[in-house]
Amino acid sequence: MNLLFISKKGLLADMFRYRIAETDSQLCVVHTAHEIETCLANFSVDIAIVYGEQPDSIAFIKQLRASNPHLPVLVLADRATYEYIKVCRNYDVNGFLSTSTNFQQLMEKVAKILQGKSIYDTYLLEEESTHLARVHFSRMERKVIAYIVADYPNKKIAHEMAIHEGTVRNYISNIYSKIGLHRRKEAKQLLKKWMEKEEKGRRK
Repeated sequence: MNLLFISKKGLLADMFRYRIAETDSQLCVVHTAHEIETCLANFSVDIAIVYGEQPDSIAFIKQLRASNPHLPVLVLADRATYEYIKVCRNYDVNGFLSTSTNFQQLMEKVAKILQGKSIYDTYLLEEESTHLARVHFSRMERKVIAYIVADYPNKKIAHEMAIHEGTVRNYISNIYSKIGLHRRKEAKQLLKKWMEKEEKGRRK
C-alpha cells in the first residue's frame, strides 16, 4: 500500500514514518501544494491522508480532487466544525478520523476505505446530527427520510407514499439542500444518526 501523508505538523509526520517503516507499505510525506503534485506524479498513491487541523487542509483536499478525483482521501482531525465536515463531504472525503486513533486501527480503517467504504468517526456524526436538530423537516420530508435510511429506492418510496416518483425526487432534493449534502450514501449515514438522536429525545 502506498500512502501520501500531507501534514505540516512534524511530530505527526515523524510518527507516521516510524510506524509505516514497520509495515510493507510505502509513505510519501509532503507539506506543500508543489510537493503534493510532485508526489502524485512520481509515486503510485493508493490513499491520501490529510492532517485536517492545518490552515491549508481544505486547499490540499481540493488539490487532491482536482489532480485525481478518484483517489481515496482520509482526514485526521480532533476539532471540526459542521461547516468543515460538510465541505469535506462535498469534496468526497472518504474518511474522517480523530488523530488519537491508534496506528493499527488507522490502518484497518484505511483498508476499509480502499474497499470502497466511508469511515466517519462517531464524534463527527454527533456534531452533524446536533446541527440537524436545528433544521426543520416537514412531515412528508420526515417520511421520505425514514425510507432513505431504510434503503428504499425512489420508485419504492413513491409506491409506499402513493405519490409520483418525481415528487419523491423533489423531497429528496429539499432534504439534501437542508443538510448540505448531495450524495445518498453520505446523506443516509447522517440522517440515520439524526433519526437515532430524535428517537432518544422522544424516549426521555
